[in-house]
Amino acid sequence: MLSRLWLIPSFLRLPNLLLVFLTQAIPYWCVLRPAIIRSGGIPVLNERTFGLLALATVLTTLAGYIINDYFDRDIDAINRPSEVVVGRWISPAATIVFYWGLQALVTLLSYQLFLDMPKPHGYWSLWLFPTVSLLLFLYAWQLKCTPFVGNLLVALLCGVTPLIMLVPESRPLWLASFPYPHEIRVAMGIVWMYGLFAMITNLFREQIKDLEDVQGDAACRCNTTPVLRGVRFAKKTTGITGFIVCLMMVLLLVFWQDNMNQEWRIGAGVVLLLFPAIISMFLVFSAKDKRDFSRASLALKITMLAGIFLLLPFWPSSKDEWLSQWTQFRVWSTVLFSGHP
Repeated sequence: MLSRLWLIPSFLRLPNLLLVFLTQAIPYWCVLRPAIIRSGGIPVLNERTFGLLALATVLTTLAGYIINDYFDRDIDAINRPSEVVVGRWISPAATIVFYWGLQALVTLLSYQLFLDMPKPHGYWSLWLFPTVSLLLFLYAWQLKCTPFVGNLLVALLCGVTPLIMLVPESRPLWLASFPYPHEIRVAMGIVWMYGLFAMITNLFREQIKDLEDVQGDAACRCNTTPVLRGVRFAKKTTGITGFIVCLMMVLLLVFWQDNMNQEWRIGAGVVLLLFPAIISMFLVFSAKDKRDFSRASLALKITMLAGIFLLLPFWPSSKDEWLSQWTQFRVWSTVLFSGHP
């Protein structure tokens, strides 16, 4: 029983779901929404509708993980036998029922979001989440076992996560851009930076995972790049992506050096963004077994988590601002988990 309980966070990917939530919540509540308000606009999303949107995003992501585990149960039995849940603790049939239950819940959330939002802004929720769900299903069913295409699809979907907030707020942003073009341009640029950061780091991570799982993929005829072209070739292409990640971190540090008088941010960026990315890239090139690729993935996760917070252009500078941000966090986290303000 205890072993089953230990596997629940792994099966539900709770750390990954938290990252998805933070990737949406932080750029919206700390960058985009304040910019609209400072520019005299009225944001479309409130605490309730943001909670519905964030919950639908998180559950869509979870459904993607569940269906991926369903199709990958034979591969996972070879790559990580101690962590297998589907087919060992949960039957494949129960997994499918759970998956479709999540899809039904996301559909209800999407429809409720459509009802709660002003009609010119609400129709997008009726097609966005079904489209993402379909793409995640296609990835788990077929595209995962294709060289690079599956990696790119997952990376693009991760990059879209923070950009979703631009869709409902498109009209307020457009109206506010006339009197305050610089304010809105900077806010949208930061949100796009979050999207680019999420896309390129997740692409690197997906490529590392292919190298880490090459034994099970090869045994089950899952034709990823390492299986088709060999580990040596895949390490080179993954290393190129890792170099791009490192270059992005360097450019970000240079930008901070030129535009922000915050020495702590430069130091934190070097320690928490650049160094882990360099270590991850080095481990990929020098890897000799599965454990080295696992360490590379772990190092990259430090960069991914730190980037969510360090990409913010400013931090609260006083106790009152911190308390205000904490109060706001409690409001929309209550909405997310309880379903009402």
